[in-house]
Amino acid sequence: MRRITSVLLVLGLLVGVGAAVAVAKAPGKAKPRAAAKVQQRGLLLVAAAYLDVTPVALRGELLAGKSLAQVATAKGKSVEGLESALLSAIRSRVAAAKTAGKLDAARADRLLQRAPQLVERIVNAPPRARTARAKAARGGLLKIAATYLGVTNAQLVTELRAGKSLAQVATAKGKSVDGLKQALLAALKQKVDAAVAAGRLPAARAQRLLERAPAHIERLVNRSRR
Repeated sequence: MRRITSVLLVLGLLVGVGAAVAVAKAPGKAKPRAAAKVQQRGLLLVAAAYLDVTPVALRGELLAGKSLAQVATAKGKSVEGLESALLSAIRSRVAAAKTAGKLDAARADRLLQRAPQLVERIVNAPPRARTARAKAARGGLLKIAATYLGVTNAQLVTELRAGKSLAQVATAKGKSVDGLKQALLAALKQKVDAAVAAGRLPAARAQRLLERAPAHIERLVNRSRR
């Protein structure tokens, strides 16, 4: 169900930027999760070095619910300086990936254009708040899928943990896979529209999310844990 989060959330915390760069860099069928972990550690090290703390200590602060900005302020460090350090690290990684032929110029440009806004949100977002929203998002779409399939949330979770995809569960229940996709897309669109109306999501970003949503839902429905 992790694909749901990538559809609903505009970004992830410090982990999110690492994953974004790693996925963009990963050619063909490379393993993005492994690459993402490398990038996560890299950016965590950059932040920890700037803040004069160990990576373990910084991770502990983040897990305790503090934002990077709050940690920086508590350590007497400039938040803008932290943002600049992270942005420089991202630019360096993107440039290296581009030079190595692992990232095409167009995608590199898009990443670099978005990087300042991503870094600003990463630095100011408290981890637990995003984790709570991610869980709520997954739970919401899980409920939509379970309702469409005529099963309880718990039953659907059991099926998914057993290695089945949502498409396989739908077929076994005699339900249309296309209908399941439409139900999930409708729920996603409703959530995005609500976020725009509440001022939590810019219209341009919402439009990009909705344009990408069908492809994400396609992967979500057909993905299994095996």
